[in-house]
Amino acid sequence: MAGREEDFEGVFKQGGIWQEFLRRSSGYLASELLELSSGPRQYEVFDYWQSHEGFEDCRRERQQEIERFNLLFLESIVLRETFLGSFYEDGPDESGPVLR
Repeated sequence: MAGREEDFEGVFKQGGIWQEFLRRSSGYLASELLELSSGPRQYEVFDYWQSHEGFEDCRRERQQEIERFNLLFLESIVLRETFLGSFYEDGPDESGPVLR
């Protein structure tokens, strides 16, 4: 990804293409881009959902569109994607657990 950091940030930053794509899905709450190091720059992206079902519905209903983001691998903008798991935490308004 060296030299493509701005392209990566453009896709995954607040209000970026990825967030706008997910925003059209029911149950999507937000995404967060974290920069892990200053050089060579590494990032983590976290997506937040109201429920695991909403996350799975998005994956199922929008699979073809999601696959288009795989082009980012071909363009060397994304080097690796790892699903770390589903993590639940209490919602801010006591509405129940939130998928993180």
